[in-house]
Amino acid sequence: MRRSRLMAVALGAALLPATVGQSAAQADYPTGTVRLISAFEVGGGNDFMARELAHQFSELYGKTFIVEARPGGNGDIATDYVARAKPDGNTLLVTTNATIVINPLMSENAARLDPETSLAPVSLLARQPFLLVVNPKLPVATLGELIDYARAHPGKLNFGSSGAGGGAHLAGEMLKSRLGLQMEHVPYKGIASALRDLVAGNIDFMFGAIQTVRPYVQNGQLRPLAVSSRERNHSMPDAPAVAEYPGLEGFESDLWYGLLAPAKTDPAILASLAQRTADVFKKPAVRARFEPFGTVLVGSTPAEFSASIKSDIVANGEVLKRAGLVAQK
Repeated sequence: MRRSRLMAVALGAALLPATVGQSAAQADYPTGTVRLISAFEVGGGNDFMARELAHQFSELYGKTFIVEARPGGNGDIATDYVARAKPDGNTLLVTTNATIVINPLMSENAARLDPETSLAPVSLLARQPFLLVVNPKLPVATLGELIDYARAHPGKLNFGSSGAGGGAHLAGEMLKSRLGLQMEHVPYKGIASALRDLVAGNIDFMFGAIQTVRPYVQNGQLRPLAVSSRERNHSMPDAPAVAEYPGLEGFESDLWYGLLAPAKTDPAILASLAQRTADVFKKPAVRARFEPFGTVLVGSTPAEFSASIKSDIVANGEVLKRAGLVAQK
């Protein structure tokens, strides 16, 4: 995939190590109010992560960090906005692998801005497997029953996601392609609106971040069937892994959250933000707000995040290619 290789090269070029002036840049940063632009709707996991960072950064830097939600286009609206912002570190992006890895590979996104060439990675924030949930009115109680129902009613079932090309969409497409199922995808502008329609019965099932969908499971509005990791998740021990089902061995799909800045942002600022992120994630109180929901906090360096993105571009590109969703060049 030539385009993926070019994106990876361009991304790596944005991560040259900081040398001259690093301490000065770190000492002066930030120069004003910093906006964390959240790529998805208020109320979802991305918004929760952004608000936690804004609160913690405000305390650590002694300056004001605020969250501004700019949902739409499966994160493209926020991504484009930050990519065009002044590279002074005062406008940052909190988003997921949907916008940074998957969107640029999708056929319908071929002509859009490539975030990998326009953004500088700061830190991989966290990873979280998806939980496959269904509306309780659907007559299935296990993943096996859902698959049997889909086979008995080809084309009848539909599944939602926070947007075309998102991680939840990809997980659904993986399920379809691995088993040859006929199901329709219904994209939304964010997870909150997708969940509202799932609870209302307007869609049948979806993959969603455990942190986001778990409250709906706990109050009985949704029924959990399986987690998208290769093994069961400690936060949902009774939910089997999708990979346990025959024909889906090795199935794995997760959501990650990342912090990025406009390209050409001073590497010293990127390093400062990455270090503060790592410091935040060491706090027991912060870990207690995320880990019970199956979230694995990371807090990487910019270089580590860059390497992870490049690896994901290759892996997800293969999945999308099999599903016929990769941009043709």
